[in-house]
Amino acid sequence: MNWLKQQWLLAALLALLSLAILVLAVPRFVASLYALYPESVLNQTQAHLPAEAYLKSIMALDHALAWDNNPEYWQAKGICSLALFNFPDQSINQQQLLLLDARLAITNGLSGSPIDTYSWFRLAVINKILGLQVKELLSLSLYAGHVEPKLVMQRLIEAYPYSAGFSHEEQALWLKQVTLAWQLTPVKLVAFVIENSQSKVWIESAFGYDVEQLNQFKRAYDSANKKTISGSVH
Repeated sequence: MNWLKQQWLLAALLALLSLAILVLAVPRFVASLYALYPESVLNQTQAHLPAEAYLKSIMALDHALAWDNNPEYWQAKGICSLALFNFPDQSINQQQLLLLDARLAITNGLSGSPIDTYSWFRLAVINKILGLQVKELLSLSLYAGHVEPKLVMQRLIEAYPYSAGFSHEEQALWLKQVTLAWQLTPVKLVAFVIENSQSKVWIESAFGYDVEQLNQFKRAYDSANKKTISGSVH
């Protein structure tokens, strides 16, 4: 009898465990089905998709989030709202609402997954358009991911206007990004300095006592600047 009782208890425990796993798995599975369409839309980065594709994606993501509060779904929703923001022929009120929707979605996503350098950067860009604080968000993007080849110049461009207000620690971190940009995207870095001549002193200070790197940058700058001047004359 004891043996049978033990077997029954074991079977009951296994049944409860299976039920618990099922309860956890089903919502995620259903949510993932809803998220398939938005995922396919956002993967088509080079395609000129209609606004309807992003509207449909937002609706699908809302359904997905009802089943699974996944930070990735929130971030995808934010990106869709930003995509809609970039469509022409919209009123200022429509653009404002899309930015606020994107900001809320990205913020919700970051609350569940704060180590997301791209999302902190998107939030900084949105805040800049809305006239809200930016510098701290750019710093958080930097802390979340120092080496981001696709983001390094974008972050520098957005951060430079705030460089005078950087703390000593922030200044050191951002100047390291300058040297990283020189390694990863030297042409873009030089082009930025040519377009923003007042940034030249700040950019050059990043090389510190590395005279060789500094001279290489100066030569690249002088060469590109001459071509720019020559092209504007002709």
